[in-house]
Amino acid sequence: MKKLLKKIVKPFDKVLNNMKFRHKFFVLYFLCVIVPLVITDSIILKAVFDQERDSVKYDMEYVARIYQNYFENLISNDKTLANSIYMNKQINEMLVKQYKDTGDYYEVYYPLIKDSLLDSTLGLTRNSIVIYVDNETVYNGEFIRRLSGEYTSRWYTDFNEREGKDLIDAYYDDSLKPNQANKRRFLYIKRLDYYQSDIAKILVIAHDTASLTSDLKRIDGGYPVYILSGDYVIYSSEDNSLIDATKLDLSSKRNVKKRLNANGAEIDIVIVNNTPIIASAIKKNLGILLMLLLITMIIPPLILKTIENSIVKRIRKLETAFGNEYTNTFKAISEVEGNDEIAFLMKKYNRMVDITNELVTTVYKDKIKEQESDIARQKAELLALQSQINPHFMFNALESIRMHSLLKGETETASMVDKLAVMERQNVDWGKDFVTIKKEIESIEAYLALQSYRFGDRLSFNIDIEKDCEDYLVPKLTIVTFVENACVHGIESKATQGWIFVRVYKGKEALFIEIEDTGEGMSDEKVAQMQKDIADASIETIKTKKHVGILNACLRLKMVTDHAVTFDIESEVGIGLSFIIKIPFEKLKKAEDDE
Repeated sequence: MKKLLKKIVKPFDKVLNNMKFRHKFFVLYFLCVIVPLVITDSIILKAVFDQERDSVKYDMEYVARIYQNYFENLISNDKTLANSIYMNKQINEMLVKQYKDTGDYYEVYYPLIKDSLLDSTLGLTRNSIVIYVDNETVYNGEFIRRLSGEYTSRWYTDFNEREGKDLIDAYYDDSLKPNQANKRRFLYIKRLDYYQSDIAKILVIAHDTASLTSDLKRIDGGYPVYILSGDYVIYSSEDNSLIDATKLDLSSKRNVKKRLNANGAEIDIVIVNNTPIIASAIKKNLGILLMLLLITMIIPPLILKTIENSIVKRIRKLETAFGNEYTNTFKAISEVEGNDEIAFLMKKYNRMVDITNELVTTVYKDKIKEQESDIARQKAELLALQSQINPHFMFNALESIRMHSLLKGETETASMVDKLAVMERQNVDWGKDFVTIKKEIESIEAYLALQSYRFGDRLSFNIDIEKDCEDYLVPKLTIVTFVENACVHGIESKATQGWIFVRVYKGKEALFIEIEDTGEGMSDEKVAQMQKDIADASIETIKTKKHVGILNACLRLKMVTDHAVTFDIESEVGIGLSFIIKIPFEKLKKAEDDE
């Protein structure tokens, strides 16, 4: 999984590494601020708009219920009135009675209308309340009329189709003349058959459409409303002259529809939603939306810009401190601001400048030391060359003497010449500055063997080297110089037998080389002077002093070990002298490392 993730991220790392900080911050702002905020704001805005839509729908539902309640109350009142007439026995008897003449009819009509029918309709806003009766002996009046005159009317046709049941009938009556009556009709029709009779009796309650329209207008819920019966428009808040619903498009799902089923009539109440939801939601929540815009679109860029300036400003200061490709200079940053990673980097940079300056100084000094060492070596080589007169001729001559001695049977002389040749070859071979301790010991053995011929039984020696120490490199002719000093100043001045011990071994952190003799030794004053001479040794002092073999060897060891070598001298007059050389391992090389 991690490998797959790294494989996916790797191309983006390459792109980001080549982008400037400004562009990286833009990507960061876009992906981590803009995109999440757009998603979040979209969710919030959708919730706001959904809430506004639900609020509008709730209001529309409320308005629709008001209109629905109005018609339910209207029809309920009509039913109450119709039932009171329906069960009135006097009205029923008056309607079925056969009258001889007009006088006989009105003698019964007026008292009944005054006492029963008028009381029932008192205070009701209806256009008319008429009982149609199939009795030809009655006379047409305001409240009672002959049914025979309505056989062709629209309401009668609709009522018959209902098979005599109660009916709410609404329609536009084109058969009426404009000056005769309002053509908009809203009727409640009921058959008066509570008392059985062969004479048909039908009650028609006709509503005053002007009053009806006025009542509906007072309801005004703030939304367009259409009240329909089939395709007939009972009421329109937008256009009161509209009668045909087929010309309307009320199919939108945003509209609220309520249907009232009453006495065979389906009255549809349609509340039209023409409210701009987004504009309405913005208007209602303008303060919240402005705050949201401020928090999400204005404040984050300002914060990111401030952070960007904080980073870029200090990076440019760091860039200026580095200098350019023409000056190749580094300047320390005088004032480091903050405690973040960039401030930490600036502090590290200042530390690097300090270290660089120290390194420059150190390298410069080392270069001088190296030059001094080269000069010393060159001078030593020059002195060696001056002392050489055709060394090959000398070696050939020594070889001739050795062979002549062997021919005469003088094997001791031949051996001495051979050892002398070994030493001289080591002495004049300036092709290398360093030799292994093993090679140096070979020279020491040859030298001590020659000295044995000179001193005889007065000189004995012992060489002890740890095997692990043989491959370490030391400046050539250094150890042998200390051995020569032990012979000349230790054994030569002593009449009795003397010993020379050479030991090379490893300590915990350094290599130890000991050259000890059992000669005359030195006083404490001379030891202290020698220690001082070694500490102060330089090329100039070597030039001005005589008998500088030991100083020469010590100076060379100090130069190649960067003065890390130490020299300890232990001596007692009449007992002997011990010279201990201590070289840290870190300043040594082995033969295989030097190849």
